Amino acid sequence: MHALLALIAVPITPPPPTVKFAGPTVVYQAPNKSAARAGVVGGGTRARVKDTAAGGDGCSGWIEIEPRGWTCESAIKWTIESPTEAAPPSLTDDSEPELGVYGAVYGQDVVSYSSRADAEAGENGKPVGKATSVRATGSTTIDGKTFWYTSDGSLIDASSIATMAPSKFHGTVIDDGKLAIGWVHRHDKPREAAVLRDAAGNVTGEVGARVRVTVKEMTATAVRITDTDWIAREDVRVASLMTPPANVGAHEKWFDVDLDEQVLVAYEGERPVYATLVSTGKPTRPTPEAIARISSKLRTADMVSTQIDVYSVAAVPWTMYYDNNFALHTSYWHDGFGDVRSHGCVNLSPRDARALYGWSSPDVPPGWIAVYGDDETPGSLVRVHSKRVPEPAYRGYAKALHDAASTP
Repeated sequence: MHALLALIAVPITPPPPTVKFAGPTVVYQAPNKSAARAGVVGGGTRARVKDTAAGGDGCSGWIEIEPRGWTCESAIKWTIESPTEAAPPSLTDDSEPELGVYGAVYGQDVVSYSSRADAEAGENGKPVGKATSVRATGSTTIDGKTFWYTSDGSLIDASSIATMAPSKFHGTVIDDGKLAIGWVHRHDKPREAAVLRDAAGNVTGEVGARVRVTVKEMTATAVRITDTDWIAREDVRVASLMTPPANVGAHEKWFDVDLDEQVLVAYEGERPVYATLVSTGKPTRPTPEAIARISSKLRTADMVSTQIDVYSVAAVPWTMYYDNNFALHTSYWHDGFGDVRSHGCVNLSPRDARALYGWSSPDVPPGWIAVYGDDETPGSLVRVHSKRVPEPAYRGYAKALHDAASTP
């Protein structure tokens, strides 16, 4: 009886209260709007409360949430629901990403309407430029014609949109810490099979385009991929083991991008964990050699250019900006990985982009649609190099962190 009373007397500590965000909301690193952004939380996301602070800067009160960030209390509601949960990121997830439906706008005099009323009247249409892609959020029928509702809220006649089929290509997890892989990429005809030869140079067969192969031996002119089969060196994109840049931690996550091979390798310290083919910038819009850090990660990002190559690309998933406007991001509009073809960014297949977005730093808390890297929560380092520039310079806050770590 006494034991039972003792148990009853033990106070039960309730869990911290939970809040729910009414819509997409910026969270700050400190309780004021002039502070640096920690990220953007999606509408409907629920989070535990860590602390509160007095109002100011246009807020009646400030709320600090887990795992980090402050928000104005007007952006949230108190709830008894549990915090939002999400599966931890995994490089081994082999499911197909849920991208939604994308399309390329084509034809002459295509217009978009800002409202259904305008579309019904055929008035106030805005011209849609060339090289425009859109993401469908729904559809409707007007006078017998199907229109797409797009991610920016406009309507476009579906007959002017060609639905896209995003690439199924993806890289490979490196389990043993060894990097002895490559992909067949015929130098003159990348979409065709490459010739196999024996040690004497006799043709023994062929191997299909973009097939992943094991690099058993390599010379200046050939790569041995089995006990007896060789392939021309110029017909293989090879992933090479690289030494980390100075001051990279023993388990720090970072990217190495080889412009000559069109290969990206993800590392944890000195250990490679993932490798894949990418598409970097064309000669007219090259990807610059640099060492930088991810400055922001966005669940989706609209990309627009009005300069040399005019384009408008909607809702690009899993975008990681690392050097001003340069980014690692999904390319849902092509399947040319292993070839240069971007406007300067590092294009990734959908599965690769999803995996590396979740794996890289800064981490993305459940329900967040954007996070920002800085000195306090640094993003993964990205090294882009070539034979022409094997030792690129540090840029942005990566340079500041490197200089500080190098100072005695």
